[in-house]
Amino acid sequence: MLTSKVRESNLEYLRIISMIFIVAGHSVLHGGVEMPLTVNGIFAFVMTQGSRIGVNIFVLLSGYFSATKVIYIDKIKKIYIQVWTYSIMIAVVLFAFGKISLKSLIMSALPISTSQYWFATCYVILLLISPALQIFIHNVDRKIYRRILIVLFVLWSVIPSFHIGQPGYSNMGWFIFLYLLAGYIRIYPTKYIDRINVLYGMVAYGILVVFAVITYVYGYNIPFFRENAKYLYAEMNTVTAITCSVLLFLGFRNLKIRNNPKINKIAGCTFGVYLFHDHPLIRDVIWVDLLGNRDHIDELLFPLRLILSIIGVFLIGTVLEYCRQIILGRISCNDNKKSNGQIT
Repeated sequence: MLTSKVRESNLEYLRIISMIFIVAGHSVLHGGVEMPLTVNGIFAFVMTQGSRIGVNIFVLLSGYFSATKVIYIDKIKKIYIQVWTYSIMIAVVLFAFGKISLKSLIMSALPISTSQYWFATCYVILLLISPALQIFIHNVDRKIYRRILIVLFVLWSVIPSFHIGQPGYSNMGWFIFLYLLAGYIRIYPTKYIDRINVLYGMVAYGILVVFAVITYVYGYNIPFFRENAKYLYAEMNTVTAITCSVLLFLGFRNLKIRNNPKINKIAGCTFGVYLFHDHPLIRDVIWVDLLGNRDHIDELLFPLRLILSIIGVFLIGTVLEYCRQIILGRISCNDNKKSNGQIT
């Protein structure tokens, strides 16, 4: 008798952590929080260091899971509907209150073509071209595959890390590189990779944060370091960030955790958390108008306030996405019944 494969929760935990990283970074960067050389300022700075690593991990997860299965048009349609739902609902509410123009409303009704969400736009395009990428993954010679990854890594990670240019780099190109890298890990596992544990990634992330803080503190009076320290090591295509991302990904991949339906359900809502809180029309509303963390940077309880706001945004986004899935699930179920002649 055939049994369905149990979905392990190790990478679902990582998916949740990655979204928390992203929300934490946005709480400071989109919240307009200043980062002076104080305890609170340094704490806010630290909160920015995981956001781009979280983006890397999301794409690695997509490439890893997609490498051995076919991406059907229904999945792409489902993702597009999810993006469109958040974009248009946010815009309609703000338009109703007179907060945005008709032009902004129309642009929000076309979220992918107008790049309302840069990540979602790149992600949908990645899914559209994934059949071609899968053909490459499964048919190209392993040595050629490895050489291409090395060339892209040097051009788009090593060279930019030294701030001597980034030839041919784009967010879309970087997503393709991450997708192919995850596919290589999936298709060609090694004993060394299988021995990597979560501690490797945690140590790498800790070192990244320490170096970033030291650079920020000691370079604060130098405009270049003061303005760029937050991304000097943590920009998604830097050697340090991609190393940290891959080590965290591999560590959680190798982690043996039993299936946890609740964790899997929360992880399945994380993309919705992103769509809810990072639409360009609502960023300021959430982080500046409602939460206003930037106005409390000098208060003793600022770190607690920032942490609670991050958790709050994540939880609200999760609940909204869970409700959206239930509502659309019932609509889809009713449509299926109608098509089968069960509802008149």
